[in-house]
This record gives sequence, structure tokens and C-alpha cells, in this order.
Amino acid sequence: MPQEYKRSSSRSAKKQPAKPNSSLPTFLFGMVFGALLMYFAPALLKTAPTATIAVEEVTETVKAEASELKFDFYTLLKKTEIIVPSDEPSETQDFSSDEDSFYLLQAGSFKIASDAEALRVKLLLLNLSATVETVGIGSGEKWHRVLVGPFTDASSMAYARAKLAENAIDSLLLKRKL
Repeated sequence: MPQEYKRSSSRSAKKQPAKPNSSLPTFLFGMVFGALLMYFAPALLKTAPTATIAVEEVTETVKAEASELKFDFYTLLKKTEIIVPSDEPSETQDFSSDEDSFYLLQAGSFKIASDAEALRVKLLLLNLSATVETVGIGSGEKWHRVLVGPFTDASSMAYARAKLAENAIDSLLLKRKL
């Protein structure tokens, strides 16, 4: 048998969604705090007057001491002439004038033979003729020099030196007798 169910009035009504709180009070508080901070910040950041006076006193004493100093090298250098020898051979220098010698460029010197051989291979890839020369030092130590050349004219030597400089390899000019 069908029963009638009464709707109970004690049932709670659906809850309304909560209203989002307004952020207006937080914004106003931030604005007031920022304005006060900007008003009082210069007074808080001001340095003590005693520190400024101390810096000024130190500056004055340094200037006084500097005015008492006398440098003589200005006058000494004007009276002397210093000749700096050039590592670079001049373009007018004739390499063939000395028949008993030739020129080499030393590209590196290594204690380990494999390092010297690696540089020699790199120079060969740059189209430069390179050799490794082993030199014994009086203490029994052996060094391995990487040499580029020999050169009999200035233009080929200048080309090789420029090629080494392009690849960040320093070179040293060597003159050897035949």
C-alpha cells in the first residue's frame, strides 16, 4: 500500500554560496602604509653628520699629502731614451744576406712528447711544415720543441707567423747556422 510521505519542514534549505570577502580594506591599509613609509624614509636613511665630517677630514689630509709628493720620473724619462728591441724582423731585412744560416719559428716546447706531436699535427693541418726536435738539458731532462720551417725568405716566414697568430699560437723566431 502506498504510503504518503510528508515533506518535512525541518529539512534545511540549501546553503547559499559564501560571498567573497572584499579586498578593499587590505588595499587601503597598503596605500596608507606605503604613504607613511615614503614620508619617513628620507629621515631614516639620512647618514649621521659626524660620518660626513670624518670623510671630509680624511679627504683633506689625503689631498695635503698628495700635494707634498714630488715625482721625478717625469723629468727623468724626458732626458733618457729607451730603445726596445723588436722580436719581429723588419720587412727590409734580407734573410739571404747571411748564406750560412736559416730561420725557424718555434711554436711550442713540451716535456711530454705526445703534446708536441699533437701540436705538430695541428700545424700540418694548417699547411705548415712542422717538425719535433728533442733537446736534452744538463739535468737529464728532455724537452720536445715544435719547429716550423726552415725559411729562407721573409715573406714565407711572415705568412707562417701570421697563420700561427690567427690560430692563437705564439711563435719565437730562431736563427740557425747551416
